[in-house]
Amino acid sequence: MKNKKRNMYDVIIIGGGPAGITAGIYVARKRLKAVLITKDFLGQAGFTGRIENWPGEKRVQGPELMRKFEEHLKEYEIDIREEEVVSVNKNESFSVKTKESNFEAKCVIFASGRKPKPLGITGEEEFVGKGVAYCTTCDAPFFKDKKVMVVGGGNAGFESAIELTDYAKEVFLYEFASDFSADEFLQEQAKEKGIELRTGVELKEIKGGDFVEKVRYKDKKNENEEEIDVDGVFVEIGSLPVTSPVESLVDTNSQGDVEINPHNNMTKTEGLFAAGDVTTIMGKQIVIAAGEGAKTALAAYKYIKNNY
Repeated sequence: MKNKKRNMYDVIIIGGGPAGITAGIYVARKRLKAVLITKDFLGQAGFTGRIENWPGEKRVQGPELMRKFEEHLKEYEIDIREEEVVSVNKNESFSVKTKESNFEAKCVIFASGRKPKPLGITGEEEFVGKGVAYCTTCDAPFFKDKKVMVVGGGNAGFESAIELTDYAKEVFLYEFASDFSADEFLQEQAKEKGIELRTGVELKEIKGGDFVEKVRYKDKKNENEEEIDVDGVFVEIGSLPVTSPVESLVDTNSQGDVEINPHNNMTKTEGLFAAGDVTTIMGKQIVIAAGEGAKTALAAYKYIKNNY
């Protein structure tokens, strides 16, 4: 099944996070004709403050680590387009459309990652960029000497709150559930930093004028509604997989993650692979996403050699 189209890539990689970039490095080393399309070189890792579990780096900031990923990728011969993918389709080959361009390829590696999950409460959307934030590393410096709330009791929430203590004068961390799910050492660090920790809190509304001024919430222990004065709300309640470009070509689980064959990361559509946090893999971790990117690239290389 030889394809003689001149401008066709062997593989299109969608995504500029750890999975996509690692896949790009591997396919480039295999001398495949490849293009990596991403609207930014960040991924969830790029929105993370201090990272302490990336092998070889005892401590590194998320944006710094992703810059290193990007620099490594650019050492190789691979086409890079900083554009946003809007659709992926398959006929004889794959066609990928961005807002600016169209691409064709023999196979696709979909590594789009995830986006922050919103609270879904009154006032949230209104105050995005005006006190409501989803990236602590990006926005913490704007809250110097302010009072801020972090919503979310997992590792991301605690990491966010700890980072904010370098800037804000007061930090509150509120969690909907009755217990925190963050690692114990993070909870201990938060207590040492003087962060006010509360569980059983249901946020109802974010209020303010030009910027955030208050948060209204219900204390689930006594059902009372209260308000707290804050200048900012950092939302860290998880993330959602970015799957819209491939919705018609893949199956997803109940959480919306792309179903893959765990052996070779292929989706239900032949030639369409998926890697990293957008998939059903266990553990949304940088090191896992990078490993999955490498594995998927090798599977894509084998697919091309066997079919073209």
